[in-house]
Amino acid sequence: MCSILGIFGLQSGDDLAALRVQAVELSRRQRHRGPDWSGVFVGDGAILVHERLAIVDPASGSQPLRSRDGHL
Repeated sequence: MCSILGIFGLQSGDDLAALRVQAVELSRRQRHRGPDWSGVFVGDGAILVHERLAIVDPASGSQPLRSRDGHL
């Protein structure tokens, strides 16, 4: 089962390191469902964490959090 967790509305002065740890811990609660890949994105206004199953192709089904050129 895949899952996405987000913390939005981050402001200047927020403790991003502590919020990242909290987001990963909350997302970890979904790992018992069988994800085989996870990732974290920390931006100016949000933290996104996902747990993903490689259901398309178990050998190469992971999806990057960034586009190939790294822009998105």
